[in-house]
Amino acid sequence: MPLSMGNLSSLLNLDVSNNEFSGLIPDALGNLTTLTRLDMSSNEFYGCIPSALGNLVNLEELHLFDNNISGQIPENIGRLHNLMYFDATMNNLMGQLPLSLADLCNLENLDLSKNNIGGELTNLLDGLSKCPQGSKLQYFAMSDNKFIGSIPSSLGQLTQLEFLVISSNLLQGNMTDSHFSQLTNLKSLDISYNSLNLILLDDWLPPFHAYQIYMSYCHLGTRIPSWIQTQTTLRFLSLSGVGLYGNIPSWFSDFIFNTSLVYLDISSNTLTGQLPSSLSIYMDLSNNSFEGTIPLNYRNPEAVHILLLSNNYINGCLPAFFCNFTMLRILHLSNNYLSGEVPNCNGSYPISLHSLHMNNNNLSGPFPSVLRNYKELVTLDLGGNIFSGKIPNWVGRSFPLLKFLRLSLNSFDHAIPTNIGNLTSLQVLDLSFNNLIGTIPSSISNFSSMIVKQNYTDHLLYVEIQYNNPYHYLFYRGGAPLMGNSFKDNIIITAKGLTNEYTSALSAVASIDLSNNNISGEIPKEITKLHGLDFLNLSNNHLTGRIPENIGAMKELESLDLSMNYLMGEIPAELSTLSFLESLNLSHNNLSGRIPTGGQLSTFNDLIYVGNEGLCGVPLPECLDDDDNHSPYQAEDDDKLDRVLDYAIIIMGFIVGFWAYLGVISIKKRTRITLFQMVDNMYDWMLLLKFTKLKLKWQEKSLST
Repeated sequence: MPLSMGNLSSLLNLDVSNNEFSGLIPDALGNLTTLTRLDMSSNEFYGCIPSALGNLVNLEELHLFDNNISGQIPENIGRLHNLMYFDATMNNLMGQLPLSLADLCNLENLDLSKNNIGGELTNLLDGLSKCPQGSKLQYFAMSDNKFIGSIPSSLGQLTQLEFLVISSNLLQGNMTDSHFSQLTNLKSLDISYNSLNLILLDDWLPPFHAYQIYMSYCHLGTRIPSWIQTQTTLRFLSLSGVGLYGNIPSWFSDFIFNTSLVYLDISSNTLTGQLPSSLSIYMDLSNNSFEGTIPLNYRNPEAVHILLLSNNYINGCLPAFFCNFTMLRILHLSNNYLSGEVPNCNGSYPISLHSLHMNNNNLSGPFPSVLRNYKELVTLDLGGNIFSGKIPNWVGRSFPLLKFLRLSLNSFDHAIPTNIGNLTSLQVLDLSFNNLIGTIPSSISNFSSMIVKQNYTDHLLYVEIQYNNPYHYLFYRGGAPLMGNSFKDNIIITAKGLTNEYTSALSAVASIDLSNNNISGEIPKEITKLHGLDFLNLSNNHLTGRIPENIGAMKELESLDLSMNYLMGEIPAELSTLSFLESLNLSHNNLSGRIPTGGQLSTFNDLIYVGNEGLCGVPLPECLDDDDNHSPYQAEDDDKLDRVLDYAIIIMGFIVGFWAYLGVISIKKRTRITLFQMVDNMYDWMLLLKFTKLKLKWQEKSLST
């Protein structure tokens, strides 16, 4: 940013936001003493906030959010007595809040969320509550930092406060009615993801009528607070993980219906009994102990767009209510005790369904025919049920957007449909633990999302409910949601010997699992076109033939399991070029020949080759046809011995020739004869030793061939 900006001495408004400015914020900006608004947001500025900005005594708005600014907020920020708006979210600010920040009594909006600021909030809140004319603060956001300690009761003196957002910190201690005593204008309360204890009497009447209340993972007691009934304008309520226990109160279903609640999250508690009979647009009741059957008649089936009921004790058949949710986008029923067949719906069904999870139940019957109408499906998980029969051919035609298909742990039989390759958007295919027969269709090479490595955030399904218009929500596949009222899809993947639920990293994963079936034939060479594949498991089938030679082209492979088949031939040398390969299993086949060396293959032990009698080489025993059947150390010792013998013969020859010549002249005939006999015997011994060693080497080579 040019330093000459500091020469614009009459400037009132400087806005350089949403550019690609980088470097330090120039001290020269401190010369703009007439400035009332400074917006440097959404750039790449780094370093500290310069203390020179404390000279801008007329400044009313300071926007620094979405940069890489670090260090502490300068102490002299307290000189900006006219400042009304200060936003420095999404930076790397650290340290503690300056004491002088409490002197800014004209502040209406203070947002320092998503930084690394620590310390306590006591001094700031105490100071603002003592402003001579009263604090004007309306928006106070300090979420996603490292604040510690308790919340002072002086918070309740900020009479103009409308938004209180202090979630995702390390705050603890009690909050009582005194913390809210004069917050008559409060519209949004977010204290979630702290260790705060709300100690409020059952008959407590809040002085506010909030629009949003988020208290997840705080401590509220065992019952849904009765004062929630007084919040007639409430649209967003999150009480997940707060320790609720037992049946939900009788008034709660009426409250949902009468207030037209948009967002309800009471997941991860120990709630029991029947499910509520009223629905919200976004309704998360997962990870509880709800039991019984799903209500046959909901009062507002058209209201629900996102319904999450996973991890409960819900039983019985899946009722026809499923067909009446015509606006349903996401339905999760996994890990329950549902049984019977999926209803056929007969013309009325949720045609806009994006994500359907029915895994780990007792559902039976053929592949649900109603699904052929769900053209917008992105995720389908029917794993862990008792579905049987064949996977219908229309699966390859009906889901143009499908990315995640999991049908594992069922009783599907027949062959994999050849037109499954029409699911070109597919990233995860799991057909493991079924009774499938036939061959692997070569059309799997059409999975274009597996050909190229996917980016981390591409195509991840997000759902966001907008604050300003809760009946309009966004479904998009990329980027991050703007608010906390969002949903990210998930899928279960088994790889590297572990079973994990992928959520945040789901967009970047590509996996094929056809293990534990009765699939036969060869591994199609077309599979090596899937250069972006991370996990491939074809184990425990009846596959024959060779491992594709071009398998080294699958550069992203992290896990490869071909065990318990009838594969033959040599292991392709290209396997050693897979630099990301962390897990490999080729055991219990008919593989033969020398094991390739180098690369990641040098990190695996002999267990991955067990049950292949024809394999040899490191880490298994040496191959019999090895030209060099000795260890490198033994070969080195043999070479040294050869050189010593050669040098000894040469030196002995020189000594014999030199001294023999002199001896012939100077000694008697009898002595000369004795000397020459001794030299001849020594020379013959040297030659005999050399020839014996060569003979042993020749015999070893003959035996090995």
